[in-house]
Amino acid sequence: MDCDICGRDNNPTNPLHCITCARAYLEQPRIDLARTLIDRDAVEHHVKAVIQGSEDQAIQHVSLTDSKGGLLVDRQECTNNLNWQRTKAETAETQERLQLIAEQADQLREQMAATRKQLEARRAANAQRKSDLSSATYGITSRRANELDKVQQRVRRAEYNTDKMHHDTIDLRMQLCMTAAKLAGLKLSRKKAKDGGVKDSFHIGPGTQLRIYDLRDLSDAPPDGLSASLAAVAQLIVRVAAYLGIRLPAEITLPHGDYPEPTIFSPASSYQGKKVPFPGSIPSHSSGTSPEASRTLGMRMHLPKPRTLFVDRPLAHLSAEDPPAYSSFIEGISLLAYNVAWLCRTQGMKDSFKRWDDVCPMGRNLYRLLVAQESYIPQRLENPLDKDMNTNLSRSALRKTPVGFGQLSHATSHSFLGIAENAQYLSGWGLSPTKIVDELKAFLLAEQQAQEWDVLNQKEWEDMENLVAEDPVLVGEKRRGNTGVDDGRSYLASTTSIRRASSSQNIPVSEGEQGERKKGTSGWMKLKSRQEE
Repeated sequence: MDCDICGRDNNPTNPLHCITCARAYLEQPRIDLARTLIDRDAVEHHVKAVIQGSEDQAIQHVSLTDSKGGLLVDRQECTNNLNWQRTKAETAETQERLQLIAEQADQLREQMAATRKQLEARRAANAQRKSDLSSATYGITSRRANELDKVQQRVRRAEYNTDKMHHDTIDLRMQLCMTAAKLAGLKLSRKKAKDGGVKDSFHIGPGTQLRIYDLRDLSDAPPDGLSASLAAVAQLIVRVAAYLGIRLPAEITLPHGDYPEPTIFSPASSYQGKKVPFPGSIPSHSSGTSPEASRTLGMRMHLPKPRTLFVDRPLAHLSAEDPPAYSSFIEGISLLAYNVAWLCRTQGMKDSFKRWDDVCPMGRNLYRLLVAQESYIPQRLENPLDKDMNTNLSRSALRKTPVGFGQLSHATSHSFLGIAENAQYLSGWGLSPTKIVDELKAFLLAEQQAQEWDVLNQKEWEDMENLVAEDPVLVGEKRRGNTGVDDGRSYLASTTSIRRASSSQNIPVSEGEQGERKKGTSGWMKLKSRQEE
């Protein structure tokens, strides 16, 4: 049919030139779309009827038919098919589970077989172990005693070798200490005393003999000789302590670079590992106000204070002019004597130092320890294989054998000085450095006060009477140097003090004067000088 407007045929191949041709062209697809939608609704209705069932209860169990009477859907067959599919799926699932169960059963059978084999192997091993145990325990008592004897013999042999080495070490220490004492010049000289007896004097140092002063004889000791003697004694003590492997309770610092004289520390401040400057090298007060000076002083506030072992003047002058230096020296020499006594005590001379008087003769104690070697005990080692050790001796038992020279030490594990038995063996010493210092200060003070009294013979009385008659009494504005205003004392005090000072310088006294003093014709008079006040 031709178009009324453009007159063209309604052919799909022809191009569209008007609205009528376009409408005519779209008519057929619209019809096809409507037919398709109708068919889709019908199919949807059928599917819902098959799956969900019809709303009509009367035809619910009736198969659906078309308008021509043909069978459209057989619901019974559909239900049977669905049940068959479900049964098939359940059957497949059951078969799969059965297969898994079978595989698991096979694994369990394999594990059971392996376990049976393992049990059999363990039974065989247990049987072998029982057999070995029975063979090993056969005659075990005798074999155990035999092995124990062998072990004890090895232990005794090791202890014998250790004791032998220790005794060789003791002999070597003895030789070293004796050689050191001889090289240091430690000698004993006997002199005849005024009362007819014999007085022992101990010296040290090669060449010029330096006397080792007793602590009770320090008042008459010259300062140079006393300082040199103490330096030699300190050096000898340090060397001997190093040979013996002993750490002294009071640390001694020998002279070295920028440290010209020996010093000693108190036991509480010893072995701290701090570099302490020489006493007196840095003043106690500092005029510097810089931060560096303040930090330096702050660092030195916590340093230990060494005690001096040297003097530059007699002790009487030192005590009057510089009491701190005098106290430091007395403490230092007391600590040195305490070191000597402690060293002797650890080397076998345990019962020789019960009072502070026994500590004072340092020379005698060093001579007894190093040269005479009174504490040396020669011992004979016995072969341990010749003796049967029935009991097991314990080293923790208290020591009952006497301690000999060179036996105890801090440097060896054998006979170590710090173990309980040796510490308890050496315990119970009542002397301490503080007690020695107090007793020595009291003794020197009493001796100094006693030296203020002097014996005057008849001639000296006459000379003083002449001086009093000739010289007037000096009272008032008279000054003696810078000591202050004179308090009205006579010139007799000054002249007698000069006479006593000259007599303290070892001025010889005539035999006649000594005879007069012995006869008792002289009197006692206490002399005091203004300088000593």
